[in-house]
Amino acid sequence: MKIFALKFYSINMKHFLIVLFLLAINSFCEAQHSQIRRAVKNDVEQKQENKHASDRAKGEQAVDERLDALDESDKKARAKIQPFPTMSFTMQMEFMDKPKNNGSIHYYFKDFDCVSVMEFERSKGSMDRMIMNFKEGKSVMLMTDKKGKKTGMRMDLKMVDWAAKAAVNKDQKMLENGEASVKATDEYKIIEGYKCRKYLYENEKYASEMWVSTDTKLDYLKINHAMYSVFASSKDPNQNMYYKAGMKGVTIQTHLMPKDKRMQECIMTMKDIHLGNIPSELLSTEGYEIMDMPSLRNIWDGDKNEN
Repeated sequence: MKIFALKFYSINMKHFLIVLFLLAINSFCEAQHSQIRRAVKNDVEQKQENKHASDRAKGEQAVDERLDALDESDKKARAKIQPFPTMSFTMQMEFMDKPKNNGSIHYYFKDFDCVSVMEFERSKGSMDRMIMNFKEGKSVMLMTDKKGKKTGMRMDLKMVDWAAKAAVNKDQKMLENGEASVKATDEYKIIEGYKCRKYLYENEKYASEMWVSTDTKLDYLKINHAMYSVFASSKDPNQNMYYKAGMKGVTIQTHLMPKDKRMQECIMTMKDIHLGNIPSELLSTEGYEIMDMPSLRNIWDGDKNEN
């Protein structure tokens, strides 16, 4: 979304944004609130309304305070992020029922950067690659159109982090509450040259077989610590339910078997795992015309200035 696009909205956009941002950055996000409305009686919904009445009364100040809190929280979290080992691998995805959706994502890691290159027939040519720097909290999407013009969009990673951490936290709570389970088996096999142990995961929507390797060649401790520092909210990785079940290595293969008809059966396999140098040009944006996309703060401040 571009700032100038806001001009196409109604003159009441300022008041609409107040409500939008309060809902978006409140700890009880709209998705959660919708679930509450469906699951509980009207008196519970009224309690939620009363709880946030002070925020509505503050108006613009409440939005500013929430954005300030978000920025401060994000700054503290990024200060703790650990570097990745220099490595690359390919995640191959095979869909049992819809093989036309098959494809691969190539990942390249170095220090705080992660580069991803998608190779799916259906999305062929839509994007060259994406570069994410978790320390800076920025991502750049690079594209080349049919005429050969190279462009890119730089944006904040905050929203991506929110989504990832929310998913991780939800999964952890499900495991802690007994709504999901993970357990080790005594079954082993060699996948991509690594000895892997089979783990079983299950919740109400799907079951999965996860094959995990603790091969020291993978430098799995450094990989896991870096991933944990980026996507987990808990300070102690030993409290992670997967760690408690013994999963302290790298998941080489996952076979997802859905119960929900909206999901697809899929096998995801890590292939071509290499530790060491990656091509420097993958991290370069040279030759691309980069446009900075506005953050939540940019959009909000821009609207306040216009009004």
